[in-house]
Formats: sequence, C-alpha cells, structure tokens
Amino acid sequence: MKILFVISTLRCGGAERVCSIIASKFSETNEVVLAKFDSSEPFYELDSKVKLVNLNQGVGDFGFLGNLKKRFSKFASLRKMIKDDKFDAVVSFLDSTNILVLMSSVGLKTPVIISEHTSFNAPKKPIIKALKYIFYPFADALSVLTKEDKGYYSKFCKNVEVIYNPGFGKNNDELSCLKENLVIFVGRLNMLKNCAMFVRVAANLKNYGYKFIVAGDGEQREKLQMLSKQLGAQVEFLGNVADVEKLYKRAKILISTSIVEGLGNTLIEAIGYDCARVATKTSGAKELITHGFDGFLCEINDDKIMSEMVLNLIQDETRRDELCKNARAGLWEFSVDNIYEKWLNMIKEAV
Repeated sequence: MKILFVISTLRCGGAERVCSIIASKFSETNEVVLAKFDSSEPFYELDSKVKLVNLNQGVGDFGFLGNLKKRFSKFASLRKMIKDDKFDAVVSFLDSTNILVLMSSVGLKTPVIISEHTSFNAPKKPIIKALKYIFYPFADALSVLTKEDKGYYSKFCKNVEVIYNPGFGKNNDELSCLKENLVIFVGRLNMLKNCAMFVRVAANLKNYGYKFIVAGDGEQREKLQMLSKQLGAQVEFLGNVADVEKLYKRAKILISTSIVEGLGNTLIEAIGYDCARVATKTSGAKELITHGFDGFLCEINDDKIMSEMVLNLIQDETRRDELCKNARAGLWEFSVDNIYEKWLNMIKEAV
C-alpha cells in the first residue's frame, strides 16, 4: 500500500513519537510518505524508507488574516498531494490536523483514517469541538486511546477503535542493578500536566533520601523552579531529554500528575523499565493501571495521598517490585508489532 501520514510537527510530543514509530513500521513493507507543516528537523528518529515532506506552511500564530491564509495554503497543499499522488489511505494525527485533512479530502475517494491522542474531555476551543462534530463523521475510521473515548466518539463517528500507543521499554531482567533512589516526572511543563503536584510531593518527601527529577520543558518551567525553591523540594529540572531511556533505567518510581490525559506514554514506557507507577485518575491512567495491582491511582491534585503512596513504595521495595512485575506481564500489549497489526487491520478495512 501507499500511505500518507499527516501531522502538524514532529517535535517532542507523545503523538509525534507515536506517528514516527508507526510510520517507520509501515515503511518496512509499504510505501510511506509523512507530511508535516513546519520545516524543523524531527525530534524522533524516522526509518530511512519514510519519505518526509515539509510543507513549510508554518505552525505559529500569524494573526487573523495570516492564520486564514496559512490554513488555506495548508488546505490547498494537502488536497493537491492527496489528489495527485494516488495514496491508498491517509492517516492523520491530532484533532486540528484531522479536521484539515478531512476538509482537504472532500470529494476525493481516498480513505481517511484519523486519530485522537488526547482525552475527549480535554479543554478545546468551541470552534474545534464544533468542527469535529461536523467533519469527523466523514472519516472512514477513527483510532482513540481509551474505552471512555470510544464511548464518546461512537455517538457520531463510525468505525471507532481503541488502539494503544506503543511502548519502547526493554524486556530486561537486569534492570534492578541499575536502579537508584530516584523518582521521575516525564512530560511537557504545562497546566494540564500539573507538574506542580509533583513538586509538592517532592517537598513532602524531601527527607527520605530520594532524588526527584523532571524531564521536560514548557511555559511553566520557571514557575515550577520557583515553587521548588520556595518549598525546599530540591527538584532537578533537566529540560527535554532525547535519551530518556537512561532516566527510566535509573528510576524506581514514575509519577504522573495530569489533570487530563489521553493515554500517557510515560505510563506505558515505565512498564518496560520497572518503574513503579503512581498517577492521578485521568481516563488514560485508569485505562492503564489497576489500583493496587500494577500501580497506584489517586485523585487529581491530592498531593497528600500521592505522597503517602510514593512513601509506601520508598519504604517497601517488595511492594514496588510486585507492582512492576504485575505491570510487566501485560507489556506485550504495547509492543510495536502488536500495535502495528491493529493499525494495519483498521487501514485494510477502510481501504
């Protein structure tokens, strides 16, 4: 098959990583083109067989008229590409790009598969919500991350399938010898990721001999560093980390503090590196963790309870190992091969 993947950028986000992995996997046995709107170098590695096309349309805010012109240029470029290059299918990532791809393919016969990578209840502009109701029903298939998302989108979309993000954890029985007394947070530093809760947990547990490290960057970084200083938490902020695997190998515990989360890649990645998972009860975390069996769940913003959960794992290595072992038993579900087969079946049905 000849498949076009479309995404706005290939920066360091979770959906961008998934797009890179899936496109690379498909390129092993298919002709794959990956189109993005900016001209930046991809943050994640792509297979050499993937043909990368930079449409150079920009992704920033150019004002009302500039944004209107930019969207028309994107529409025209995508429609021409889809029409002229005779793709068997188009796969789009993230809601605004999904809408644009569906608009660009109106009247064309190429099947369009769209994918959601945030929770259905994540805050969105009213115009985006309205456009999704108008255009999403025209998609030939829609991939979502959780059963809750499927229940929501099935009300107005056809062929909705739950497909998890692939993990990159290694099935390595020697990880225990690499572990340090380290708790990590991995993700963008924005309001929805709620890293301030991680800082408060670090402050609550600062006297127990563990290090707390944040891997990620964003508009909240300065405020978080100030909060850490004010609370005496001594959290180390690393910024974006290209080789985050080394951090997972060292860490004993991973914390996810999101207010809203589709399917946190970090909660999947942590499994393969035997990082015990403690997370807030987002729809994604509830999909991935059975409380008390393969991780811990707590209410959003309840840093007191989360601190107690983390302390339990700090003081009870046997309990931590048990959670990691239980989580690892389901690691196959997130293998690239398994996720690829689900994508392949969905695309074949659409075609």
